[in-house]
Amino acid sequence: MQSHLVQDLQDAISNASSGRRAGALHKVTDLLIGHGERLSEAQAALFGDVLLGLVEGCEPSVLAEFGSRLASAPVVPLPVLLWLARHPDARVAGPVLAQADGLSGDDLLDLAGSRGKDHQLAIADRRELDAALTEALIELGDRDVRYRVVSNEGAKISRTGFLRLVSVAARDPLLAEKTGVRADLPARLLRELLENAADAVRARIVSKAPASLRGEIQRHVDSIAQETQRRAERPRGMRAAMEMVERLKDSRELTEDKLIEFARDRQYESVIAALAVLASAPVALIQPLMRVHRNDGLMIACRAADLSWEAAREVILGRLSSVTAAEQDALRAQYAEVSFAAAKRALYIWQQQTMTPRRAG
Repeated sequence: MQSHLVQDLQDAISNASSGRRAGALHKVTDLLIGHGERLSEAQAALFGDVLLGLVEGCEPSVLAEFGSRLASAPVVPLPVLLWLARHPDARVAGPVLAQADGLSGDDLLDLAGSRGKDHQLAIADRRELDAALTEALIELGDRDVRYRVVSNEGAKISRTGFLRLVSVAARDPLLAEKTGVRADLPARLLRELLENAADAVRARIVSKAPASLRGEIQRHVDSIAQETQRRAERPRGMRAAMEMVERLKDSRELTEDKLIEFARDRQYESVIAALAVLASAPVALIQPLMRVHRNDGLMIACRAADLSWEAAREVILGRLSSVTAAEQDALRAQYAEVSFAAAKRALYIWQQQTMTPRRAG
């Protein structure tokens, strides 16, 4: 049967008009779909050669139907799939890009980078997308492609992909909504996304989130609202911070816990003012210690304020971008070696050296 079919197809390729060529293409497609799993490798390759010969000169509407039929077929020669997937008309390429299992990850990556938006949208519709492919689509595609990717539950999105989405979502409320309801969005990035979103966007994310995520998202939203309120109540400038700290001192509310709260909230003026009061030192002496990269001066000030290591750690480390566990252990050991009396003497000497006016000579 197959030798007879091949002869018929060869005749169609060499002599047929475009109309007969379309009919032959339809017939071969029927046979491939019906018998593809029983074909040998050589026979499948022969089908591929015949099909590639028939597609030349066919109208786009014929090719679009051809691609749609082969997109979900269990066995399709790879050269045929690639020919369809690379076709410049997305009506032809789209079904194969969206459905065909025979395309490799490398094939799809190449197509995502070399074809346009409509092809990228089709790829983004695939049942499963690996992390490398989603990264490429997020980076190369426009907002509609990103919407399609992030809405695809079968898309695996890496941390790099989510970082890009969260960055863009700060200027794209709809992307923020679609990204914020994904169960695989890391908690830290969810927090960042919500912090950058408007109140109305946060509310929509909560309302659209699945029940399993709604509680966590709402906790973040509530926490952000509280943080926003605290920021609004923060003192503006060093003088306001000093006045606030003096009030806390007078009411006996200037405690280690309050200093830790200032440090964790990055209220640096309040930290400086509170540390100055607790260490009985001028603000002008403490302020430079918060700015320099070295930790020893600030460590002396914390010890002079008789702070526990837990409080000193928040003050010292709160101004650093990252500190390893080994570095924290070393700082703790160094802090334990400094006595309260030695720290007070050091602060006194620094004050005399840096703040006492020199006599005219």
